[in-house]
This record gives sequence, structure tokens and C-alpha cells, in this order.
Amino acid sequence: MPLTDFVRHLNTQHISQEFAKNPAHARSGAAAPFAVAQGKVVAHFGNLQLASRFLPIVETVSGQTHGHAASLLAFDLTRQTSLKPDSVFDLPADDEEFITLDRRVRTLHALNYLTHLARGNLLLKVRPRHVLSVPSDHGLAFEEILRSCGLMPKQITLELEIDDITATGHLQRALANYKARGYHVAIHRFGRVSLNFDLLEILRPEIVRLDTNLLENPDTLTVATRRIHAIGAKTLIEGVDTKGLRQGAHDSGIDLLQAHAPLSRLIHAGQEYVAAVA
Repeated sequence: MPLTDFVRHLNTQHISQEFAKNPAHARSGAAAPFAVAQGKVVAHFGNLQLASRFLPIVETVSGQTHGHAASLLAFDLTRQTSLKPDSVFDLPADDEEFITLDRRVRTLHALNYLTHLARGNLLLKVRPRHVLSVPSDHGLAFEEILRSCGLMPKQITLELEIDDITATGHLQRALANYKARGYHVAIHRFGRVSLNFDLLEILRPEIVRLDTNLLENPDTLTVATRRIHAIGAKTLIEGVDTKGLRQGAHDSGIDLLQAHAPLSRLIHAGQEYVAAVA
């Protein structure tokens, strides 16, 4: 099915149902949230146009592509200015509208990933407010959307930031729901606030993205990677500092490297990982 027809079908079959249930959220553009522009899918939320960017993730041992992390681009159509992605999530008026936006962004990325040549696993953020606002059956609605896109939950890693979630029981049930449906789970910026290894032991994610402050303390980094590996999870860092990527990431216990914008790929060169501009 051509991309334009597929997007039209998705608008009709999935998102319009949310609009019918929540007419008060008309400003979110739920009746026709997606469109195709220059061969890519864009989404709309109010006066904002949202687009996707994919940052590659490679394995430090082999240099092979593990997958990509989806990143959001936001543009204010009224002011003709770009926005910081996180600011978009301050706009929803209530939890229901927030769920619609959060799910729409992940659907946008899934649609655009269909046209991506080198896929692998797709890493998508799930906001803490979304996790807390959904009472049960986490991942069910998104699974139905994914299947209509020709994707399966096992191709998706859902990345959650857990520092702001104090309802540990609810968080644990949410992750259990995600895993039961086949999703992989990642923890976002572990170590930003604290090193809660006990909670990691309970949640047992597949990937733990380390906060950059851990890279400044080799001893703490060593302890963190050892404890994370002990629960069977892989460690991930972002390539903010290209020099740091050349300092033997694997020797430090780092399993995965993500290129940081505007970098587009990581090249394996001997024992070093060099970030290169496409």
C-alpha cells in the first residue's frame, strides 16, 4: 500500500476513534493527525508540526548496528519557529490528551521507520506521565497501531525515565505489561538522580542508558556496569563527546553507543569508535 494511502487508512481506523471518544480534544487535530510531506510522515498537534529523526545505535564489540533511537523534531506553524522537543509535552490540557500526544509521537516514529533503509530495533521514549495515566493494559493500544504498520512489539524498545515515578508498584505492573506483549524495555538516564540498583533488579530492563555524569567517574562507572550486567541488561551511552567514544567504550563495560545529533553514524575502526558526520 502506498504511504499516502496507508496514512489515510491509519487516520481513519485508529486515531479518529480517539477523536470520537474525546471531542473536547479537537485542538489536538485528532481527526487527521498524520500527513505525508516529501516522502516522510509528519504529525500535527494543535499548531505544531512534528517530524522524526533517527539516531543510530551500534554494538561496541562488533560495530554492527543494533538499531536506532527515535528523536522528535517540532515546528510551530504559527510562529514559524522550531521548538525543543520536551516543550511539546507541556502543552496537553489533561492526562487523556497527554496520552494521545505521547502515543501519536511514537506512532509517527513507527510510520517513518517503515521507510528507513537500515532498521534494526527501534527505541522509543515513553513519558512518565503516560505510564502513570494509563491504569492498565500498558502497550495494548500501541501494539494494535504497530501491527497495522506491519511492525511487532518485539521490534520495539520502550525507554522510560523512572526517577520521577514514585509509584513503584504501578511502574512494575506497567513494565510487566510491556514485556508480556513482547516489547523490550530500556531505562532512560540511569544515575541522573541516584543509583537505585534495587529498583533495576525489580524492573529487569534489557537496556540501561547511563547518564553522562557517570562517565566522569570511572570507579562509579565500573560499579554501575557490573551491577547492570549482573541483572542481564546491556549498557548504553550517547556519543556527546566524540573523543570519549575513542577511549575504549567496551573496556569500560559499555555495550551500546548512540550517535548524538548532528552525528549520523558510528564507524568501527580497530579498537576505537569514531563518530563521523554523514
